[in-house]
Amino acid sequence: MPNNDTFEIFDFDHISTIVLILGISVIIPFLLKGYSRKDLRLLSLILALIIVVNEFGKPFYYPYLYPDLYEFFEMLPFHMCHLSSFSISIFLLTNKKVFFNLAFFWGIGGCSMALTQPDVPYKFPDANFLLYFFSHGLLLFAIMLSAITFKNRPYFSELINVVLISLPVVGIIYLINITINAILESSPANYWYLIRFPDGANLTAFMPDPPLHIPIFFGLGLLVFGIIYFPFFIYDRFFPNNWQK
Repeated sequence: MPNNDTFEIFDFDHISTIVLILGISVIIPFLLKGYSRKDLRLLSLILALIIVVNEFGKPFYYPYLYPDLYEFFEMLPFHMCHLSSFSISIFLLTNKKVFFNLAFFWGIGGCSMALTQPDVPYKFPDANFLLYFFSHGLLLFAIMLSAITFKNRPYFSELINVVLISLPVVGIIYLINITINAILESSPANYWYLIRFPDGANLTAFMPDPPLHIPIFFGLGLLVFGIIYFPFFIYDRFFPNNWQK
């Protein structure tokens, strides 16, 4: 049951949770750098399965725990972080680089927004708080494990491919939203926040009302992708021979 303590952005619990997630997501993969994918095959399998089961479970356990806040069709795994979770799980199981690239940009971009501007109604230790940050922490850990431990990184051509894939995905997600909302009177679908702004304090306070915000969302996404790639651009500029594709 909800603890009725409203979530406060950047309070002690929020900041502590962000620090904990970042610490685990970076330190543990660095400690595992001496191990190969083969050595960590079981860990990769378990991690991928936990992520997939968690994503498919959300439409069931969120409405069960919070029937007044969530319904099944608004919790289907279509948000950016959901798709990132599936992508990194597929990468952990198959080692196909395109799924790492998608998860890297979508996941880090999505997690940066999700962790700093969470759509969470209640504060720690409410189950809603724990489930939300567990899911995003798991995603970030899997991405960092793939990047740091398994020595993967994106290249500029792969960034362009992610952008080109993202364009039709935005259109598909928008169609999913309007289809669900046309069928159901409650209009619950708001995947990628293309229909309505997310709750809580966030950057949407400075944006025009939907759907006029969509081009701004996409432009912001491109900016975030660029910021994520910028360290690799600098590294390649000054140390061009240190990475082999």
